[in-house]
Amino acid sequence: MSDHLDRDAAGALIVGFDGTTAPDDLRRAVAAGLGAVILFTRNVTDAEQVAALTAALRAERPDLVIAIDHEGGEFSHLAPADPWPLASPRILGDLDDADLTRASARDAAATLASLGIDLMLAPSVDVNSNPANPIIATRSFGRTADVVSRHGVAFVEGVHEAGIAACPKHFPGHGDVSVDSHLDLPRVDRSIEEVTEVELVPFRATIAAGADVVMSAHIVFSAYDDQPATLSHRLLTGLLREELGFQGVITTDALEMQAITKTRSIEDAAVASVRAGADLAMIAIGAADPGALTTHMVDAVNNGTLDAGRVADAAARVRALAASLRQRNRQPGLDGAPIREVATRVVASRTLPALGRTPYVVDLAQGLHPAWNPYFSGLPDIFGRIAPGSDGVVLRGEHRMLDGAGTRSEGAVERAAAAAAGRPLVIAVQDAVRTPWMREALTILLRDRGEDTVVLCTGIPEDRELVPEGVAHGTTSGRNLIVLEAVARALTRDGS
Repeated sequence: MSDHLDRDAAGALIVGFDGTTAPDDLRRAVAAGLGAVILFTRNVTDAEQVAALTAALRAERPDLVIAIDHEGGEFSHLAPADPWPLASPRILGDLDDADLTRASARDAAATLASLGIDLMLAPSVDVNSNPANPIIATRSFGRTADVVSRHGVAFVEGVHEAGIAACPKHFPGHGDVSVDSHLDLPRVDRSIEEVTEVELVPFRATIAAGADVVMSAHIVFSAYDDQPATLSHRLLTGLLREELGFQGVITTDALEMQAITKTRSIEDAAVASVRAGADLAMIAIGAADPGALTTHMVDAVNNGTLDAGRVADAAARVRALAASLRQRNRQPGLDGAPIREVATRVVASRTLPALGRTPYVVDLAQGLHPAWNPYFSGLPDIFGRIAPGSDGVVLRGEHRMLDGAGTRSEGAVERAAAAAAGRPLVIAVQDAVRTPWMREALTILLRDRGEDTVVLCTGIPEDRELVPEGVAHGTTSGRNLIVLEAVARALTRDGS
């Protein structure tokens, strides 16, 4: 009984780790029945290394599930190993071509498959109905349940065509919040009827499309429970499993996030999430200790706070997923045609002026965040490669306190405006509608400027509302390298 329980407890865990090779303790945990491993940027240097890493992990146990966050835009932990990064969900929703979304997902998933990764923790099917949302933004396909549902289904279908598993998230919906769950516990006080008509619609659709895994949100939905969804039996078992009929694997979001750990330990949260109905408790930090987590889960069963049958059911669902993945036909990595098509359509649908080869570029960007990984230094670098006569500065962070080198700098915007004097100017903004310092910076930079100025909205397209009438602007609805390179080529063309 103890051996079975130990293996089941390990099978209900998905963990992260540090480094680009598999540590010995992780190898032992995999051999002992660990359910899944999640990869992040810290585990990736290039395609050959990732393929060797996944092969080494599976040498310990072939039915290990290997996952990665791969949503698109700046949410690209695989960037060093991927020459054709996935478009942001929002630009796919804005272009509103379900076939292109399906092809984009298939292309990205085929690349994962070729590297030995078999669970794509995407798509985000959150309806981004609140422009002040600090964490979803361009991770969502759009602001309505209809758009998100159609593109969520197309995305799941594309992932399946590549032969790996898809994971809609963040159940029951992360779109109408103004608090970042990495930092605190968000709360949604809408009625069950309202949640049913908006948040749940894309989950119903993607479950019907065969979603393999669903990820929970660390959010309190007060109409259902006073516990966050990740720890709520009413939401995970009652709503997702019983009412929506989802029979696949339920994974939590990363349990180390402050929405969860402000009031409990990671270990206790793992037990509580499995008790609520999760099949995989995710501990994504590099310091995750699968052995200690397994022991804590076993102890919870032994002291009566967790049912052994629930643990066995969770592990069995994960094993069933792994078994199904071994039966699927995998496609090799493709050639990037979908993202090139996205870039072509973005440029063709915008009227972008010709600024010549020497613009100054001011990139007003959101501060760095553990949830995403900007895989290029900023727009000045992109423009500099496309048009070597251009240069500029990246400004991130509250009140413009950080310049591009990470140095505290109060007058950075004013100095940028001075540096742009007498030159064409490109100003990039990212989710400025929810960022007061960025709106102020935009006002300063536009002061006394002429027709040789362009504002690029690289975050949610609602930023267009901030651009004064008569100022040229374009939207990319996300920060994808291939799209931004195409925009840079269009803007730096010779206008003569």
